[in-house]
Amino acid sequence: MSRISRTVVTSALMLSALPAALAQQSVNGTIRGRALDPSGAAIPNATVTVTNPAVGFTKTVTTGGNGLYVLPNLPLGEYTVQFVAPSFSTLTVKSVVLNAGSEASIDGEMVLGEVGSSVSVVADNVSIDPTNLNIQRTLDSREVENLPLTSRNPYNFIIFQPGVSGHPNAELGIPRTINTNGLLDRINYQMDGMLNTESDRIGLRFFPVGTIFVKEVQEVANSFAPEYGWTTGNVYNVISNNGTNAYHGMFQFVQRWVDATAYPLLSTTGSAKPNLELRDYSGNLGGRIIKDKLFFFGSYEQVKRGSPSPVTVSQANINALGIPAEQLQAAPGLLNGKFALGRLDWTINKKNQAMIRYNYFVNDFPYNTQVGGINLRSTGANFKDRAHVFGGQLITTVSDHLLNEFRISLPLRSSVTSAATPTNAPTVTITNVVTMGASSSGGTTYYEHSPNGSENISYTRGAHSLKAGFTLAALQQRQRLASFNTYTFASIAAYQQAVSGVNPRSYNQFSSQTDTTGIGYASLFYGGYAQDTWQVAPRLVVVGGLRYDRFQSPNANPNAPVADSRTFRVPAGNFAPRLGFSFKATDKTVFKASAGIFYQQTPTNLWFNALNSDGSNRINSYTFQPTQTGAPAYPNIPSATGVVAAQNVLTVSPKIKNEYTWNFNTQLTQQLGSRSSFTVGYILSNGRNLMYLHNINLQNPVGSLADGRPVFNPNLASTKIDTRFNQINRVESGANSSFNALVLNYSMSPIHGLQFNANYTWSHTITDAPEVNTFEQNTTVMDTTNYRRDRGNSLVNRPSAFNMTAVLEPTFHYGNGFLNTVANGNRFAILANLSSGDQANLTTSTGTLNGDSFAASVQRPAFVGRNTFRSPNIYQFDARYTRTFGKYWDRLEPSFLLEANNVFNHRNITGLTVTQATTPYNFTLSPAANANAGVATGAITTVPSTVLEARIVQWGFAVRF
Repeated sequence: MSRISRTVVTSALMLSALPAALAQQSVNGTIRGRALDPSGAAIPNATVTVTNPAVGFTKTVTTGGNGLYVLPNLPLGEYTVQFVAPSFSTLTVKSVVLNAGSEASIDGEMVLGEVGSSVSVVADNVSIDPTNLNIQRTLDSREVENLPLTSRNPYNFIIFQPGVSGHPNAELGIPRTINTNGLLDRINYQMDGMLNTESDRIGLRFFPVGTIFVKEVQEVANSFAPEYGWTTGNVYNVISNNGTNAYHGMFQFVQRWVDATAYPLLSTTGSAKPNLELRDYSGNLGGRIIKDKLFFFGSYEQVKRGSPSPVTVSQANINALGIPAEQLQAAPGLLNGKFALGRLDWTINKKNQAMIRYNYFVNDFPYNTQVGGINLRSTGANFKDRAHVFGGQLITTVSDHLLNEFRISLPLRSSVTSAATPTNAPTVTITNVVTMGASSSGGTTYYEHSPNGSENISYTRGAHSLKAGFTLAALQQRQRLASFNTYTFASIAAYQQAVSGVNPRSYNQFSSQTDTTGIGYASLFYGGYAQDTWQVAPRLVVVGGLRYDRFQSPNANPNAPVADSRTFRVPAGNFAPRLGFSFKATDKTVFKASAGIFYQQTPTNLWFNALNSDGSNRINSYTFQPTQTGAPAYPNIPSATGVVAAQNVLTVSPKIKNEYTWNFNTQLTQQLGSRSSFTVGYILSNGRNLMYLHNINLQNPVGSLADGRPVFNPNLASTKIDTRFNQINRVESGANSSFNALVLNYSMSPIHGLQFNANYTWSHTITDAPEVNTFEQNTTVMDTTNYRRDRGNSLVNRPSAFNMTAVLEPTFHYGNGFLNTVANGNRFAILANLSSGDQANLTTSTGTLNGDSFAASVQRPAFVGRNTFRSPNIYQFDARYTRTFGKYWDRLEPSFLLEANNVFNHRNITGLTVTQATTPYNFTLSPAANANAGVATGAITTVPSTVLEARIVQWGFAVRF
């Protein structure tokens, strides 16, 4: 706790010296351009005024000698831009729409005229940002409000960004198995540009967000400017709604149509239909407190949703094991979530704008973890989650050329997992058949408080827009791991031998862990950047700069039994240069190219695991192979009989480095009209210093498998370097990845009621090793002496991915009033997600192949590459129909909605567990007699699983004003 106290004091001092935020321009928008005369020459000293009447915002600048002007950090919304210059008619450009992170390029092409004369035009509503070199997508408020989300989870929008593929989440968590630059789940989650990334593992959002308060969703991918950091993948930024001069609000109720909803995917034939209910109540209200000065917005949402996960154990295995019928029923998972948000926006004066926000979230979810699939009902675990978040920002216009951004966020989250059915019995896993008995997921707790912030200063001088900033996050965490005792068997026959007493050690592995207290620790992440956006010529913009980040570890245990855990190396050389350009070949054609280095935020579990499992027996973590001395007889639990077992240790290499990628992308965008564009792009992203996990406590192999993999005898003390411990699993740096992608994207802003975006990505991803310290994977390499044996297809390698969003509300004009009423007020929205299936690994069902103490689940037969199988293609279409019933009192608009996900009820399989029996190494025979050890001999067994849903149908009504 002393480390946490010091971190808090340090953070407070730094925040007082440097006002804070983990935000960039992404929260707001920018308008830039030139004032030009009829010949195309620059007009210096022209007055440019932008106005947003919804919030009473007005700002004026003067063009420089080259006719350039820049207005950064403007509130989102619709603007009017006015150009005034002597001897020229006043030019007014209307309907300039600014979405999150966008830059509108508005050139004022003025005509000669008398004083008082004016010209008015409407802006092209198509985004070809001249200075945003990244591949990005912003879903505006129309899309957020209308696109179908039966999950009520806006995080699912992330898979509708060009260059990204993955699977939506049926609950409130992150989408699953997201491919971001060829890496798994590398997302920097933000809200209003402030931290919303859980720091313990890669790929977790910190707190959920409710659709009721989301205004826009901004997604930024490869390759972004230096102001963005802490991720090798994407930035996902939710923009919360705000009040305006006009009062606005809504109430909505949504309920699941259970009879029209299909049985969950992979349900056992003839099983009872599980609880599929959903009831969602939500409402919001925003408006002015003082016109043009002070605005409020508040929202509340309560969702109750049945999330059953069907048990998929085959009938033959049910009969063979005599499983009781009640254990086969889908666990009664029932999510109970509540969201609340309050926000104030204050225009203090012409130079200062402030915002403060508070979020609250609570979720009680019985049977949330280890449910469904081959897990019987008794293995489930309950989940409780709480979050409180304070955020604020202050934007100060020091002068026409100098602007300061100040933001701070104080998020806090606490969650607990407990066994749904407490018991002292062990967990029993029969590989690919069933998991039964006790839960192996209960007992965890997680607490994180992460005050964070940064200072960003923008300075415009002539053709240069300079920006520099500093970022800080003080991470305070406490974790307790799950407690479990698990026997793993290769087959039903092996399990029955143990139960009958014929062979009480017929299992493949026994593993145990007991954590009664957990530990607290603190880390400090900080960094800074400087960049320049240089208008080299009217058609050429160059963006370049440098970023530096440092991820400071908590204090290590100087008395740890294992030397690697006594101190933690903190890499210091995390300099990330970035450079790119945008060239406007014609008025409707833009070519962009950029490259740079991007460092990944260190997952704090890298250090937590080393503190938690340092060999001091704090959590009593160990494994036994059945032939090892002291291996228990089923169903005994050694810790209950006082047996002391050799511990498993998790540690960190003294040469650890931060992960990074070097990225390159090109884009060619063609404007096809005033409201549509087409982009073709290429992405190259190479990961370096990627983490991998292996056991370093092995020596003196006694032989080898057929593919040359060394074999160690677990019964010989000479195979252990340090005989005090069983495994010493160390995280190393050095694995690599390679991602190549072709991206096609078509975008159409609203025209005749149709708004449309579609993208296709062809890609290939190769990596050297399985992922470590991510939410979805934390797996050791196959050969602990040579990680390059794992070089192959990445877990997220999907060669093809197509995503589409569409919102359509056609308008008709008939002479008959009844026909007009029937034909109008009909709104349709579609989400489409089509992709190649997920990669799958073939592993052995025989047990550990080479005596390195790792389970069969990470051991592949000899000569088998990593991720050589693939699940079937994914085809998912979601749709929503909304019927509005006109407006009453000019403001009140009632509507009815009907929505469905997986409309065609396609059997989408997202995972395959593929196993095959292999020839084991026989320690009683000579190495020559084991020439075929590790070679597959049996038939391949495939067990499907999925994180996707069968067809879900919901209906509801809403009233908006």
